[in-house]
Amino acid sequence: MSNVYQLIDFGDGLKLESLGGYLVSRPSPAAEGIRQKYPQRWRDADAVYDVSQRRWTHRSVWPESLTLDCGNFSMPVRPTPFGHIGLFPEQAKNWQWLSAKRPQDESLALNLFAYTGASTMALAQAGFSVVHVDAAKPNVAAAKVAAETNQLHDAPIRYLVDDAAKFAAREVRRQRRYHTIVMDPPAYGHSPKGKTWRLERDLWPLVDDCLELIDPMDFRMLITGHSPQVDASDVLEYLMRSATVKAAKQNDRLRVKTGRSAIQDQSGRSLDAGFYVRVESGD
Repeated sequence: MSNVYQLIDFGDGLKLESLGGYLVSRPSPAAEGIRQKYPQRWRDADAVYDVSQRRWTHRSVWPESLTLDCGNFSMPVRPTPFGHIGLFPEQAKNWQWLSAKRPQDESLALNLFAYTGASTMALAQAGFSVVHVDAAKPNVAAAKVAAETNQLHDAPIRYLVDDAAKFAAREVRRQRRYHTIVMDPPAYGHSPKGKTWRLERDLWPLVDDCLELIDPMDFRMLITGHSPQVDASDVLEYLMRSATVKAAKQNDRLRVKTGRSAIQDQSGRSLDAGFYVRVESGD
């Protein structure tokens, strides 16, 4: 049985979350300079991540096989060495958007920087054939576990441990076409072979390749990010200059939505969690 995610409180650079009743305290840069609303609640945390020591302290055992309800699917959650839980709950509305479109025939979807596969699960549940690409082998392994959790072990999902930019470039040369492309690139990172990734430098060539991989008359793109160097307006302006998106716009077949991803805590305050850009063709 899946559990519900709740943001209980945030402030002083931290957030307090309930993972089906299991309370977790961990860092949140967006919560810097904000006062905690319920200081007494933090004493009840079952697990605390110390960023200075890069380790978790468990006051009670992390529940075995803990999963969270994500709408049309469930995701396993577990503590990682980097203070993550294997899931980004602020993406819930984007998962809903990805799930809302039912593909025709055998439509392909590409999930780049796919992490543990929540967007992959949303797309697979909707009926897409999905290519899941992430540079970290543990993330890809976790995505396979997520598929098992959702009875999607036989779904048409191709799992790849690969550099997102290099893979997209190869797909352009292969003249592959995708209906939906999703990417959640980090501000910085490394490929499996150690090549550095810098968002403000490397995002734009990747976006160009992705625009080569879609049919301007029938496509969706979702780009999310968390870096102050690049925001939604930068991405949207770049997309609007592209010939591919202009073709859809000129035929009155373009829908665009941008905004900030956020989660409300129990007092109704919103914690910012980065930007999103959704672009799709449509009737």
